[in-house]
Amino acid sequence: MHQLNFLNREQAEKIAESFETPVYVYSEEKLEEAVNNFLAFPSAFWHSVRYAMKANANKNILKLFHKKWILLDCSSEYEAYRAISAGFEPEKLQISGQETPRNLSDLLEKWVKMVATSLQQIEAIWKIAPWTEIWVRINPWMWSWAFKAISTGGETSAFGIWHEYIPQIQELSAKYDLKITKIHIHIGSENTPESWTDSANIGLLFVSQFQDVTTLDLGGGFKKAIMPYEKSADLQAIWESVAATFKQFAEDTDRKIHLEVEPGKYMVINSCSVVAKVDDIVDTWSEGYKFIRTNTGMTEMPRVPMYGVQQPIVVLNNSSETEEYVMVGHCCESGDILTSKLYSQEEIEPITLPKVSEWDIIIIEWTGAYNASMSMKNYNSFPEAGELLLRNSWEIIEIRKRQNLEDIWKNEIEVI
Repeated sequence: MHQLNFLNREQAEKIAESFETPVYVYSEEKLEEAVNNFLAFPSAFWHSVRYAMKANANKNILKLFHKKWILLDCSSEYEAYRAISAGFEPEKLQISGQETPRNLSDLLEKWVKMVATSLQQIEAIWKIAPWTEIWVRINPWMWSWAFKAISTGGETSAFGIWHEYIPQIQELSAKYDLKITKIHIHIGSENTPESWTDSANIGLLFVSQFQDVTTLDLGGGFKKAIMPYEKSADLQAIWESVAATFKQFAEDTDRKIHLEVEPGKYMVINSCSVVAKVDDIVDTWSEGYKFIRTNTGMTEMPRVPMYGVQQPIVVLNNSSETEEYVMVGHCCESGDILTSKLYSQEEIEPITLPKVSEWDIIIIEWTGAYNASMSMKNYNSFPEAGELLLRNSWEIIEIRKRQNLEDIWKNEIEVI
């Protein structure tokens, strides 16, 4: 059975008593630890860390990263404006989303950088800001081997300009006298020095075809183990290998290329615990399953029902007995399962826990990434959960209030 990550039992019980559950709780210490890991790894000619804010966009997390000199990758114009409101200078932002911003002109005039992910976007950027440098995302022929649902490269992915269109990119560059200074690639989650070195070699192959490029952005997808059977990416080993690749490219071409990386999940996943409660215990007779119904679920933790990932779950009680349970969420939805078979979200898988009782406190660990930011809020009209921060001083403070019920429908316009 799993242990608490950063909260102790007294803190968890105080939170469950003082705040309405479910509630997210973040650790300032864990956030800083992840940032420092990325700032410290070796690179050939210096490197930049550009946090993928889609993983978690709470203003306080963004402010913490801003103090650490982290740059941001935004997946939409709305994330860019959100980052600016959190104190980020526009020139520290890039947008690399699928949709062309409706306010592209305003953003470019503010010096937010747009990574072109299609040939049409290159022309759109040139028409508005012919003076700006162009950054381009290229879709290589390789993809993530982690699991198919999170692959963002290869022929089944719509992310970036397919690599066989590089001649067309070069034609546009010549036609409009464009200066392409950064190449961006990202294939999804990777974990080994070999896979990252392969990505670096492919990225540098693209760089070699554009003489003005000074930066290669290798994206993110760094694995952070959250279950005992998983293995975290060894950042030091990865970047020692990648650094050697960049140095060899410099020897061969006399070009020292700046490295940029875009961690998202790795930066925040370890920083959060969801504090919730047991609502009910039901079963499907002696040959079936025993279910724990909780007061949380897909509304706060969509990664489990979307991808079939598994999360550490801790029950806070004094029971010396154990039982096998399937834990489910509070939504009236057959897919709201919190203990599914790995990468097979439609199949339930019992786990062993201390024997539970109604209103026992449960902690779902390692929930900092792609949960609050990707939550299915207001499904079944459940209010958006609140968020807390455990400061380094051990003070627990509220950083987002739980949504008022009336706010769910406040933007609806009555016409009947």
